[in-house]
Amino acid sequence: MEVLQAIKERRSYRSYLDRPVEEEKLQAVLEAGRWAPSVMNLQPWRFIVIKDQDIKDRLKKSCQETLQKIYQASGWGWVSRFSLEFLSQAPVIIAVTGDPQKTGADQFILETGRGYAFSCCAAVQNMHLIAHALGLGTLWFTLYENDKVKGILDIPKELDVVSMVVLGYPAGTAAQVKRKPLEEMVSVIG
Repeated sequence: MEVLQAIKERRSYRSYLDRPVEEEKLQAVLEAGRWAPSVMNLQPWRFIVIKDQDIKDRLKKSCQETLQKIYQASGWGWVSRFSLEFLSQAPVIIAVTGDPQKTGADQFILETGRGYAFSCCAAVQNMHLIAHALGLGTLWFTLYENDKVKGILDIPKELDVVSMVVLGYPAGTAAQVKRKPLEEMVSVIG
């Protein structure tokens, strides 16, 4: 699959088939994450692969509590109707954690460095693209409270949970998404 084609066709899925992800495909997804660019090549990520049903159910319960907090604080109606069944349903969730100590030079000019998180996001994007090329579906998931997820997954306190990649075979097709015209996003200086 051509890279630009994968970028344009990749979608987010919130429903998955009851079908395991083959180990070689899972390894390809992790390998793609490993080869992402990172600030100063520090490779600040650690990938935690979650297949255990009890752990996925605990993550879902914790995230539902977080959604309820968001709804109470915001009043946004969509939040109260947002289903998190995919967290229990997907065969694999990959927690992408980052080490804030491996953030690069930005730590000297910002209150806290963010390079580690940007690097982890590059790894997440690579994972999404290779998963799509392999016929898998993904969801970039961030509606959680870091400390709660770290407790459930026994992640060391010095690491940050940057994102979770929900992974599996999609049940159905994803809706087409619109993109703003390029001229609304680009400014040229010079």
